[in-house]
Amino acid sequence: MSACFDPRVRVRPRDIIRRMRRTRIFTPGPTPVAPSAQLAMASPLVHHRKDEFRELLLETRTHLQALFRTKNDVVILTASGTGAMEASVSNLLSTESRALAVSAGKFGDRWVQICRAFDVPCDVLEKPYGEAASAREIRRALEANPDIRALLIQGCESSTATIHDLESIARTVRSRFPHVLVVVDAITALGSQPVETDAWGLDVVIGGAQKAFAIPPGLSFLSLSSRALAAIRACPGPRFYFDLLKEVKGQRRGQTGLTPAVALVQALNRTSREMVEQGLDRILEQVEVRARCTRRGLEALGFRQLSSAPADALTACFPPPGIDAARLIRNLQERFGIVVAGGQGELKGKIIRIGHLGYFDLVDVFAVISAIEICLLELGAPVDLGAGIKAAMKESVTPVFSPG
Repeated sequence: MSACFDPRVRVRPRDIIRRMRRTRIFTPGPTPVAPSAQLAMASPLVHHRKDEFRELLLETRTHLQALFRTKNDVVILTASGTGAMEASVSNLLSTESRALAVSAGKFGDRWVQICRAFDVPCDVLEKPYGEAASAREIRRALEANPDIRALLIQGCESSTATIHDLESIARTVRSRFPHVLVVVDAITALGSQPVETDAWGLDVVIGGAQKAFAIPPGLSFLSLSSRALAAIRACPGPRFYFDLLKEVKGQRRGQTGLTPAVALVQALNRTSREMVEQGLDRILEQVEVRARCTRRGLEALGFRQLSSAPADALTACFPPPGIDAARLIRNLQERFGIVVAGGQGELKGKIIRIGHLGYFDLVDVFAVISAIEICLLELGAPVDLGAGIKAAMKESVTPVFSPG
């Protein structure tokens, strides 16, 4: 007899409730998968060497160019965002060229680790967690070493919810150091903050599927300027799977160099088209509102924000005094099925992080703030029940611009 129907198997009522309960993901990546993406992935697969896929890939690249704000080539890779970061380093740099990596958190550290793996000389501009590097600091670092050929930086350092001022940084590099390539990990930044690839002269901009694009992890994409393509042609380093010149040549014709994740490309085509139709400016405005509401709600509950340059993509906060962050995160999941992120690196166990980019809306904000209030109360915090949700709701109806 199947165990599923065995009367000897006892199932506790709370186990039934747990199985039926909905899981709500509030992490900054992966974000909830959009229903349109789910439908696209459930539709019949197309063959990646036939005309239908060629049209799909070409159309998707066009959508991405609009969202990257670029006329440059955009290459889609079957890899996580780290794969695109590695591809950037291995294609642009070698043991004979030097990089400057900005390390303001775990993902800035990743640039450094990738350079070391490929024996690429790398200077490091290190910032305390929660602080951003300024254009002035980057200028000084580049002045100190004229051999540097690439700046590696995050648009949004999601481990600390910290934003870099890409516009001022890129303009400084372009005007004073025209030989230096600006390489941006915008995996979290795209779709949550302005990223003007062409207007700011960004040479490589990296995006990821599981963030604002609201599809499962497994795809990354990057734009390549003419300067970047020239540097790749001149780079002597080896590459095979991540051969960006091969991908540019093939994808201009609607063909990937190797077998792609077809179902994910189908999903990306759908959600990127929806984003273009909705309008990037409108998307950024909605993310900003969700971020403001979340922060006002958490502040009313005694949370303290980590970053001195907070990004709209997510909120990172220290919990009220006496509340253990890891226990709060665990209780949110066990009590309500709500999944938020914890700290990374030196912040592990110290903060909570809540995402605002992708398939979220204001009702989601109110839900997570309400659940946090209840969990804080159950953990013994002196909570004025309703204070957090009231502050979040009040912020949601505050005009963004004063009438004039």
